[in-house]
Amino acid sequence: MKNINNIIKSIVILSGITMLLSCENSIKEVQSITSNEKTPERSGKDVEFIFTDSTRIKYRAFAVEFIDVKTEDKEYQDFPKGGKITSYDDDGTVAGQIEANYAKHFTSDQLWELRNKVIAVSDDGKTINTELMYWDQSKGLIYSDQYVRITTDDGQVLEGIGFSSDDKMDKITLKKVTGEVYLNDETEQ
Repeated sequence: MKNINNIIKSIVILSGITMLLSCENSIKEVQSITSNEKTPERSGKDVEFIFTDSTRIKYRAFAVEFIDVKTEDKEYQDFPKGGKITSYDDDGTVAGQIEANYAKHFTSDQLWELRNKVIAVSDDGKTINTELMYWDQSKGLIYSDQYVRITTDDGQVLEGIGFSSDDKMDKITLKKVTGEVYLNDETEQ
């Protein structure tokens, strides 16, 4: 009986050793796979972020849902249900607003990626509609390479593929223009 128990114990031990030695993934491989996964550091619902510079409010961001993501390769804030960003002038007046149904903020690059029904409105009434817009906070630029529709403060509608502008929408450059532009000829009187 002792021999049978010893034989069974030996078989179990040999099976365990064989299973351990036959594993293809090392501990480092398993750690590298799990570290690249999108894991939230912080998250929340109905949140407001206030970005300041020398105690002055520069931007406010409102979001239905917020996820702070940090991986080995990148760090960003994800806004899967979109939100609204309001920018302010130095005197505290609203300089403009951007709304989107999805947003991602790359914090270290100070870059916002805005997608799905993006609407940007300047303080003087200009409106930009597109499906994709980037806002580079460090350079003070907004831009896209997608279809864009711009409505000027006097109601003119311009369309094109791609644009770039300062973030106050004072100097807009529209690319591949497809809309109609009406100009007043001041030489005729």
